[in-house]
Amino acid sequence: MNKKRIVTMAASIITAASLAGCGATAGEFSLGNSVPSEELGFTVGDKLTEAYKGMDENNPISSDIFFADPTAVEYEGRLYIYGTNDSQEFEAKNGFGSNGYGSINTLACYSTEDMSNFRYEGTVPVGEIAPWASCSWAPSIVSREESDGKTHFYLYFANSGMNIGVLTSTSPTGPWSDPVGGPLIYNEMDGLKDDPVCWCFDPGACIDENGVGWIAFGGGDPLHPDENGVRTGNCRVARLGKDMISIDSEIVKVPTYFHFEANELNYIGGKYVLTYCSNYADRAMTPAEIGTVQTCSMCYMTSDDPLNPDSWKWGGEYLTNPNQHGYPFSNNHSHLQKFGDKWYLLYQNVSLLENMGKTETADGFRSIGIDKCDVDEKNAVISVSKMSDGGVNQVGKLSAVEAQEAETAHVAAGLKYYKDGEELFVTGISDGDWIGLKGVDFGGGVNSFAARVKGDGIIEIRLDSIDSKPVGNIQFNTDGSIETVTGKLDKNISGTHDLYFVFGDTFLFDKWQFANIVE
Repeated sequence: MNKKRIVTMAASIITAASLAGCGATAGEFSLGNSVPSEELGFTVGDKLTEAYKGMDENNPISSDIFFADPTAVEYEGRLYIYGTNDSQEFEAKNGFGSNGYGSINTLACYSTEDMSNFRYEGTVPVGEIAPWASCSWAPSIVSREESDGKTHFYLYFANSGMNIGVLTSTSPTGPWSDPVGGPLIYNEMDGLKDDPVCWCFDPGACIDENGVGWIAFGGGDPLHPDENGVRTGNCRVARLGKDMISIDSEIVKVPTYFHFEANELNYIGGKYVLTYCSNYADRAMTPAEIGTVQTCSMCYMTSDDPLNPDSWKWGGEYLTNPNQHGYPFSNNHSHLQKFGDKWYLLYQNVSLLENMGKTETADGFRSIGIDKCDVDEKNAVISVSKMSDGGVNQVGKLSAVEAQEAETAHVAAGLKYYKDGEELFVTGISDGDWIGLKGVDFGGGVNSFAARVKGDGIIEIRLDSIDSKPVGNIQFNTDGSIETVTGKLDKNISGTHDLYFVFGDTFLFDKWQFANIVE
């Protein structure tokens, strides 16, 4: 650890009255009883840890976790994003070789309320919850308020290419349970055993205006003599039961073009919108009426009656392969999401791997990005969309005077995460590691900072640039317990700023908050 005598901010002794309230205003903390920062001689070190995206880049949304095959659900003003946890395979292979997906039996989750700062919510441990499943890929999530007055979440996932399971919860972050105790959809079931799909995977679910659930699935190559690369016959759709964990209709073949994988469903303007990734078949066979369909691009079809094959109409290609947007070629998967009054397209590419400089030694480890997407809701038409590093603009601001989870970041450099029971911490901290946050609102002014931590170290606070002079720090030695440590800033801070926390030594970081304390 780096230690030297430094000038620190004056210790702030926060009164019990200041800590008693559980609200979050500029004049109080809500993190619990506190101890003051001490002058312990910690520093952040002479070199900052390298970050794998810039503060001016919104994509990829995570700068330290590989995840892919995006799906999302909105709940209480936050958007929760789930994906295949590619980091699990990356770690299993020590960062080398190709992503074979075989080690992945968890799903990663992030959430956001401003589309710029994303909070890591940890993983959904599918392999522990549903031990019959060896893998968990390509999730799709929907929610619905049920008769008990609670919002229930239904998270569908692919167990490799073999079958599809479902987990349920009354919270978007769990705990989750396996209500079926086995696969929901599999090739040996009625409706599929006489006409199976090549890959029984990649579920895409939606709930229509009548509260009825639907699920699409399937992929791979043609299996039957009447099928070919244009009409693969490998995409199916079915109505879900009222319980959302059963099938309540025949399983119908969707007459898609060049279908391969990556199914998702949306319900827009009274129509069911199926999105999917196209295959690698010879494009010389492309029917003239559908126009150009590039290799491994995202396409869509629409229907007003999903169980009637003749009702499905070709929508077109709306997102080409990442290699058409300045990224390396990779497989393709997207999710269409309305959040607030805007539509967004969540997608995947290997930009994080590229930013890390690892594309020569590893491949196929994917990350999720978000760009704006124009959707004609009346006619269920998706405009041609793009992938970019810049991504979307921040929606609103992140409040500095409300308690925030330490796992929230626009950029995270050099960090890892640790879960103790239901509590998640930032950990793996070394000298020079840091977190950057965009558009943080300090309101009319704050003069104090608090952090809930465990261990020994320093958190240095910087504004507007990672290279700026610190406006304060807190130092601590908690003797193995979790404590809220508070301290005065060097000056009053107001308005909106980008915020940076730079770390020294090694500790667990749980929550943070600013306040204006009147002594």
